[in-house]
Amino acid sequence: MSLSLVIFEREPDTVEIIKGYLSEKTDIVINEVFDDYNKGVRYIKENSPKIVVFSMTPDKSTCYKMIHRMCEFGANVIVLSEDYTTSNIIQALRHGAKDFVSKPVIKKDFLEAAEKCSQADVKVMKKSQIVAVYSNKGGVGKTAIAANLAVELTKLTRDKVALVDLNMPIGDVTTFLDVKPSIDIAEIVNNANPENTDFIREACCKYKDTDLYVLAEPPYIEQSRTITPKQVLKLFECLRNAFSYIVVDMGTNVDKLNMSILEYSDFIMLVTVINLPLIRNCQRCLDLFGGLGFPESKTKIVVNRYLENDEITVDDVEKAIKKQVYWKIPNNYYTMMSSINKGIPVSEVNENSNITESFTQLASKITEDMFEQDLKG
Repeated sequence: MSLSLVIFEREPDTVEIIKGYLSEKTDIVINEVFDDYNKGVRYIKENSPKIVVFSMTPDKSTCYKMIHRMCEFGANVIVLSEDYTTSNIIQALRHGAKDFVSKPVIKKDFLEAAEKCSQADVKVMKKSQIVAVYSNKGGVGKTAIAANLAVELTKLTRDKVALVDLNMPIGDVTTFLDVKPSIDIAEIVNNANPENTDFIREACCKYKDTDLYVLAEPPYIEQSRTITPKQVLKLFECLRNAFSYIVVDMGTNVDKLNMSILEYSDFIMLVTVINLPLIRNCQRCLDLFGGLGFPESKTKIVVNRYLENDEITVDDVEKAIKKQVYWKIPNNYYTMMSSINKGIPVSEVNENSNITESFTQLASKITEDMFEQDLKG
């Protein structure tokens, strides 16, 4: 039985190229070609074709909405675009697209996407991803990394991002971003409801005019002691429904609460600096995670305050821990201290600094690796 396919494209040459590629696919039949996208969406609603090839226009916001609507109608959407930046790919996939092919359209890439979308069960992206930033030792810059990473993820993906302070009993996220929330995590863990995404967003403090939301640590040490792993995991279920990305500033304790969160997370950013005691502690964490059954690919080693001419090299670290370093954040003391003292991310101190560039690139790499991992299943 042949599968029906519809093309949204305003460039006649591209239409002919696609038709030529699909001439090799005897199991796919092109039903219609639309240069009027609104008319095309109505057709999708009424006729329910299996596959839609959707070429994006400069009006990306409208395109994302159309992709979402067609996916709701049951179509498997392949997005074509000359803009193959991480942000555009993420937005297309977040709105339901099943694959993304860059323009000019390459035959191999397009036919692979068409084959995938012709399958009965097409892989759907996870609703959200959790990045836990962890170290079993304080003073390595964990909170600074969590805060700046969350800021860059928000800018890059243009999605709603949550920054959760679970560095209990004493967290600093609100200080690092100079926010004054009226509600903290201790007040909402008992009332978190996965069906009520509005409640969970309202419980978080929005950072300036962005889509970054901060969930603050409890103001009193006594409150943190009453929060259980079960409550926190229920909270994360709610957060997954409300946010595309959740960055967690973890505590340093090796306890049931922290291990439960790490197990539930998609990625663990294990932070260290290059000195012998901390490298040893990093190895202990890796041994612990292995003993708990965490997949090796889940943990990413992040070296903070990196200097090119350190006596101990990254190669030395990798040999010692038997694992590749995922990312190196440069030691830019002036920019980072100015950021901390002013309560603003490093990008607002100096958008052209090497450390700002590092966080931007780290956010890009994490999103790309998450999508790749998720698509592999």
